[in-house]
Amino acid sequence: MKSYLISLLIGLIAAIVDITPMIIRKMDKLFIVSAFFVWVVLGLFIPKINLVSVSFLNGIIVSILFVLPTAFLIYKLDPNGLLIVIVTTILLGCAIGFFSNLFIR
Repeated sequence: MKSYLISLLIGLIAAIVDITPMIIRKMDKLFIVSAFFVWVVLGLFIPKINLVSVSFLNGIIVSILFVLPTAFLIYKLDPNGLLIVIVTTILLGCAIGFFSNLFIR
């Protein structure tokens, strides 16, 4: 139970980091809510999925695989926004993988 709470907290922190610039830019509320829940769920999933043994790489791979389906929609809406989403996904996925390994495993 403790590991789930820690995972949830890590996901919440990643979500807040991701949505803060979106709120500042006054983006659509549905985009913000969607991004928030993506990172909360990834905070729960990344520690439980082991695709590779290196924690931060595992976080990057899982987060990219998770965000990939919506990347096509993002590209259709805003081709320039896709680069920001990819960079954010890599950075936050790396952070979730690293901190999950540090605090949970």
